[in-house]
Amino acid sequence: MLTGYNPVFITENKTNIRYNPDYLLWFFDNASQAWSKPYVTDDSLLNPNSYVMVDSYTKLDPKNITDEYLRRYFGNYEADYFSLKKMCGLTTPDVVTNEYKPSRLHLVLIANTRDPSIGMGCTTDETNLRNEFRQIAEALNVSYQEYIVDGAAFSKERVQATLNSVLPGSNDIVIFIYRGHGFRWKNQTNDWPQMDLRTSSYAQITENSSMNLADVYSTLKSKGARLNIILGDCCNSEINASSVTANNFLTFQVDNNSDINKLKKLFLGTNGIILSSAAQKGEVSWNTPQGGLYSISFLQAVREQISYLSSEVCSWDNILTKTITLARSKSTPTYCSNCTLQNGIKYISVNY
Repeated sequence: MLTGYNPVFITENKTNIRYNPDYLLWFFDNASQAWSKPYVTDDSLLNPNSYVMVDSYTKLDPKNITDEYLRRYFGNYEADYFSLKKMCGLTTPDVVTNEYKPSRLHLVLIANTRDPSIGMGCTTDETNLRNEFRQIAEALNVSYQEYIVDGAAFSKERVQATLNSVLPGSNDIVIFIYRGHGFRWKNQTNDWPQMDLRTSSYAQITENSSMNLADVYSTLKSKGARLNIILGDCCNSEINASSVTANNFLTFQVDNNSDINKLKKLFLGTNGIILSSAAQKGEVSWNTPQGGLYSISFLQAVREQISYLSSEVCSWDNILTKTITLARSKSTPTYCSNCTLQNGIKYISVNY
């Protein structure tokens, strides 16, 4: 499914009328082992009675698009026209005046992949996040190092040892992501969740089997990397809250539309520290077999921000705001009938 958003009129709209965005849906036929032409609907509830099959559909390759083709659909004054020209290589490449210093991207990923209730979603997120940041490092031409704690090794002792082993240079990027259960102590005063680092849910939870996300913040901040990003996709409520839903959430496919200069601004032209989690205190965060709503939304927000077609200022503040908004939307009754709302939190202190 491809989901539209923020639809606009391409002709004059004097009455300021609004309309719903379109959804495109493909269905796989097991008998013929082939995909259908897409169906289209503007019904946000996705009632099958509203689906209409399109007459024709062609997936475009940016390498084959010409300026003449774009002018059929856009005026030469429109922002999308210039964005698409840039995406399709029809403009003179931007001149890079500032050379960035050598850098390394460190990804520290802690995932409770063996948990019987959320392990499948954690495994999916682990795979997607590792692939995403490896490709980002390749696109930026920076070295890449992974530190993974998962499976039987999932424990506080291993997390602490892993954090101690991260020795970034002064121009490096450190990204820490936790995917697992989270909670808060009854007498806890800070806003950030405790990471539940037990290898078995039958074991008693203590200070020796948990760690606050803010402690990771303090540890990494003291190591002196240029940019630190700490994310926690976990609950932030009292122990034993349920956080599993069967609803599926699929992000859209993105091909050949990432602006490398936006990517450089985010990762190479930024210094500071970022801390964010999936839920406010008292809330649960939701997990599906396709991943956590927060992790899915984070990847979606990054891709939207670095797209040629995004007209927003490319910044970490916009990415985290978008992540929280998308995850909250996915937890509304419209998309998840058995979910409660999750409202993420963020702290950002960066310079560009």
